[in-house]
Amino acid sequence: MPRADPVLIFDLDGTVLRRNSFPYWTMALLTGGRISGLRARATLSWRVQQLLLRRKLGRLGHDTLLRELQQIWARAGDPGGEMAARLQARLLRLARRNLRLVLRSVANLSVDSVLATAAAAEYAEPLARELGFLHVLATPAGATATEPCNRGEHKRDRVLALLDTQGWTQRPRIFFNDHMDDLPLMQVSQAVCWFGSGKALRTARAAAPGTRFVSCRGLNAEEMQQTLAHIRQSLETAQLARSASFAGSRARTFS
Repeated sequence: MPRADPVLIFDLDGTVLRRNSFPYWTMALLTGGRISGLRARATLSWRVQQLLLRRKLGRLGHDTLLRELQQIWARAGDPGGEMAARLQARLLRLARRNLRLVLRSVANLSVDSVLATAAAAEYAEPLARELGFLHVLATPAGATATEPCNRGEHKRDRVLALLDTQGWTQRPRIFFNDHMDDLPLMQVSQAVCWFGSGKALRTARAAAPGTRFVSCRGLNAEEMQQTLAHIRQSLETAQLARSASFAGSRARTFS
């Protein structure tokens, strides 16, 4: 009988992290750490400021801004990795405390998990590794300006492709999320652990009526672990029942 234990899928910004990582990444580029001296840092900062101004004036979309910043990051150089290390340290302090025990299960491989985020791979991947994730899907480095960021339907399709590669397609999915950008992935998940606002939760429930939503932002670490254990058990039981029913129907067909 196929495995029935759920796969856990995590968004990063606003979910694993209490805040959006994008402004912190932007600030890291604006300040530049100690890369290549004062003149190089000033040039780097000026380029980032020009992009942010164009974004504020509506002349640049968010995805294009992200791609442009990825190119600047690649060209900037980072001797000793100081800029990246300082950014990662700041972001790690933003990890939700009530997910502490759940992330411990991720890190010790007690559960199968995926972190899927629209954030740039340049910092999202090493951050996810530090948090304990083996499987990470982020907006890839080195992509062209026209390639989509890892959000919406594109994110859903990449996650489903990874699950298929791992042989996890038939297992239930629990998605940790906080915003409507990921509606396509919510709609193909059996349960969503919700960390967004109450208003957005009502919208999400209406848009994904076949998905079970559980509000988790106000739980403490122990309550979060217990809630997840209950969701996992109920989904696994339902999956085993469906598998047994399917096996029984096949047996009657060929008897």
